Amino acid sequence: MALAYYNKKIFLRKNRIRKSTLNVYLFIYLQLINIITGPDIILKFLGFKYDDVNEIGLGWFTTSVNLIFIVIAALVLCNNKVKSLQFIAKAKKIIIILLLTFFSAFLVLGKMYDQSVNLIFLTIGYFIKICSLIVLFDKYDIEFSTTLLNVLKLLVIIMLLYITFFFANGFSTTLLGRYQSVFSQPNTLGQFSSLTIGVLFSDRLYGSSRKKANNLSFIFFLLIGIVFIIISQSFTNLLLIILILLMYYFYLLKNKILHFLLLTAIVLFAYFFYTNSKDLSILSFSNVTINPSNFDRDLTLTGRTQIWRDVLDKVQLENNSLFGYGIGGFWGKTGSPSSKIDNALFMEIGQAHNGLIDLYIQYGLIGLTIFVCFLFNILNKLSKIKSNSKNVFLFNFFFVLFLFNNLVESSYLQPKNFLNVIFVLIVVYILNSETSLRNRKYRLNRIDNSL
Repeated sequence: MALAYYNKKIFLRKNRIRKSTLNVYLFIYLQLINIITGPDIILKFLGFKYDDVNEIGLGWFTTSVNLIFIVIAALVLCNNKVKSLQFIAKAKKIIIILLLTFFSAFLVLGKMYDQSVNLIFLTIGYFIKICSLIVLFDKYDIEFSTTLLNVLKLLVIIMLLYITFFFANGFSTTLLGRYQSVFSQPNTLGQFSSLTIGVLFSDRLYGSSRKKANNLSFIFFLLIGIVFIIISQSFTNLLLIILILLMYYFYLLKNKILHFLLLTAIVLFAYFFYTNSKDLSILSFSNVTINPSNFDRDLTLTGRTQIWRDVLDKVQLENNSLFGYGIGGFWGKTGSPSSKIDNALFMEIGQAHNGLIDLYIQYGLIGLTIFVCFLFNILNKLSKIKSNSKNVFLFNFFFVLFLFNNLVESSYLQPKNFLNVIFVLIVVYILNSETSLRNRKYRLNRIDNSL
């Protein structure tokens, strides 16, 4: 009788653990989907276009969904106080960076202050989400790279359903002819697709099983990612695919001479491409030729170089080079500093289309220098972490993608951009992994010395 009672108790306990683990996985998946697509994905599947959200007053809905995820994330941190405080203490460098961006709000002009405060709250919100995910990854021994890959695959399937049932709604209303799916603009769809392709190759590089089913899955998601980039007409991300492929083969090569030759080939390819972009045909078929001009691209990077010149001239003219305009203090519509520039694009674009230039605009030379030093520090720490090779492969692919993307888009410390949120998530993960690895080595050394 006692044995039967004990066995029943063990069974119930295992059942509770199983349900708890299932709930954790469900929360992690939904949180990552929320980070990548935002709550707007729900409205998109209800038949609304992206522009409809503000026009028909549904902004409260997306804000409420975001708050729910933040509250749940905060509850996770409260239920794991000790571990949460340990992780936050280890991530003090990124916290200092974020606090400096908050203090820059004192530089913001009165008309832009509401936007600045909104960005601060968004930053606090995504940092709470990130910390809760890191705590759960560690507590339940969940592998980050595998989870991210599964979430990206799930989103690809969701977007295939969307393109099937809401095809016409997926086109941009401002950039005519370009597809954006469930995202706010076509370039974001391109960023998502290139991230998916990069994670696919990093997973394959680690040595996942080469079963026929896995190969078919890899080819399927790779082709879908490429198709999404083509229909979004995001030429930057089309180049990123080539860069990811070169990285993949670079990792496969063991010979240092071959490494050098491949790097030389990449440099020559980049030089040839940019000097011949108007005449270069990438793919030619009987009736279709895909080349940079088909994507409306030119050597000014679709007017980006003019934007950079106008922005830099504006900053220097108003003597804001040292401290910048503060978080959210430059870009806007009527009354913002950007609206006073004689360029019609500046009323709509909302960014400099270059990550470093946007850092310079908001935080000045001081903020830009601090961030660049921090970035080099993180990359240096990444090179020392060998505790989980699969994650390290993913991080290397992501950083190449992230840095390259910020040459023509702005993601650095942008709370509304999912690449920035994943960047901060990876940074917190690296800082915790690096500290854990150092502590483990310290304990091993103490044991050796005591013997």
